[in-house]
Amino acid sequence: MSDVDVKIKGWCKNYPGDRPPRFLRAFLLLFLAKEEAHGYELIEKLKEMGVKYETYEFGYVYKTLRNMEKEGLLSSRWNVKEKGAAKRIYRITDKGRRNLDEWAKVLMNIKDSIESFLKAYQKIKEEEK
Repeated sequence: MSDVDVKIKGWCKNYPGDRPPRFLRAFLLLFLAKEEAHGYELIEKLKEMGVKYETYEFGYVYKTLRNMEKEGLLSSRWNVKEKGAAKRIYRITDKGRRNLDEWAKVLMNIKDSIESFLKAYQKIKEEEK
């Protein structure tokens, strides 16, 4: 289990829309707000939270990290001190922390909307009985 006290359920294969919403940037910022990490560590943290990427999708995570760095949300450095191949270590910037705050507000609004939806749905289901 991750140090973060949040756990989401993985998306079901029968998601009714075109594709389930992804909050990859929010999760990456959340993890990096706690400590710097390299890409594979971040992917492992995503798995712990229930956000699963297939091996062929790892490139999407790395591309997102690079784009976030270009936008100034993250910075990185190469770690060549450890054994094995050099790894790019990412850390959140001040701009990234402000963006994380924005994500938290957006996700709270989404949570409230989902709760309203579920309450209305439950009422319909109860009326059908």
